[in-house]
Amino acid sequence: MIVIFGASTDIGALLSEKLRAAGVPIRCISRQGEALADLSSGVGVRDSMKDADAVVSCAHARFTASIIRNLPSRSVLLVLMGSAWRYSRVPNQRADEVRKAEADFLACNHNGVMLHATMIYGGSQENNIQRLLAAIRRFPVLPVPGGGHQIVQPIYIDDVVDCLLAAVRTNWVGRHVVGLAGRPLSWRAMAKLCAKGIDRRCAFIPVPKSLILAAVFLLNRLRSAQIDAGIVERFDENVDIPWSHMMEMFAVEPREFEVGIRLAIDNWRGQGVL
Repeated sequence: MIVIFGASTDIGALLSEKLRAAGVPIRCISRQGEALADLSSGVGVRDSMKDADAVVSCAHARFTASIIRNLPSRSVLLVLMGSAWRYSRVPNQRADEVRKAEADFLACNHNGVMLHATMIYGGSQENNIQRLLAAIRRFPVLPVPGGGHQIVQPIYIDDVVDCLLAAVRTNWVGRHVVGLAGRPLSWRAMAKLCAKGIDRRCAFIPVPKSLILAAVFLLNRLRSAQIDAGIVERFDENVDIPWSHMMEMFAVEPREFEVGIRLAIDNWRGQGVL
């Protein structure tokens, strides 16, 4: 029995679909759905894993401790989603939560793997690329900290799910940490491919990061939905996660962003999201 937390997330739903198609017995856990449990309070978590052979978490990494604390005393395979925020040098609560989750996982006595994925795109719930597409559609010129020359490695959702599927089928010995990343390109190149995908032209104007941060500060004072200033701070960072490791571990080769963004846009249009 494979127990899946975060089964209502984009990656959780796709993984569940693939496992069901393969005839693998699974239990999908969420606060609403087939089986109920609340990772925040811990209610129902222990009971949901009583007969688990493997536990997959597609939920936020902050819930890792709750999962580990409620595992059966016998050996259970763990496959946990973290985040590439773990590698960021920008002071940020999300990065701290992922690093703590990794430490909790490495300190437990169950075999398995934690996967730290870079920016995942292509699902209906993701918002980074969808926000960028919305901005490109609305504005012919976009201000970008530093001109967008930093390196990014967005990864298509199906590639992440294929890695999860391979991880569940691996007989892990000990605890492992693996980064999942797409092929590297500059943020500017990524944005241009996004514009091309929706038949738009957009100019990207270099702007000092301090001005963007000031604008974020003012907007956060005026609106309830907060913009994470850490996202702006990360424009100074280059993502550098070798995707060759992902290929070696899971035999999954990440697709080119130009290919993935075309698939994503077609899917979003079909769903009425875009």
